[in-house]
Amino acid sequence: MKCSHCETNNAAHNKFCKECGQDLKSNPAHAPIVMNSELYGKEVEIFFYIDTTTGKINGLVNPTEELVGKVKKEGVRQRVTIEAPENVVTDENAGAVLAFIRQSKEFLAEEYNETDYRNLPVADLKKEYLKLFERVLKTKAQRGMK
Repeated sequence: MKCSHCETNNAAHNKFCKECGQDLKSNPAHAPIVMNSELYGKEVEIFFYIDTTTGKINGLVNPTEELVGKVKKEGVRQRVTIEAPENVVTDENAGAVLAFIRQSKEFLAEEYNETDYRNLPVADLKKEYLKLFERVLKTKAQRGMK
């Protein structure tokens, strides 16, 4: 049975999703369906956590406290704005990503030198940030931090 929330495959006898804790027996017809295009330009909260069975980073979009409690994971909450794929990249986008990179470097107690990043395209900045963010999550998990 596939979870309507995170699309993880589960055994037919499972009452709750093994990945996100969603009630599998609830009627999916009553669950709101949100298309990606409906999220463009909107700010959402993402709860990132490390799956202890796979070691991979997973995320829940706009999770309730109940859902976070069901997955029983420690993680990081972050607010992000969903951009449409055709959006033009602006200096404002780069500034936001640089701020995230700086915060990640500070958390990891590493030197941050903005000139190292200033000439990179925003797509490369985002890749760099995601690498740093993964390291932050793993460091927090090792330290037992929330």
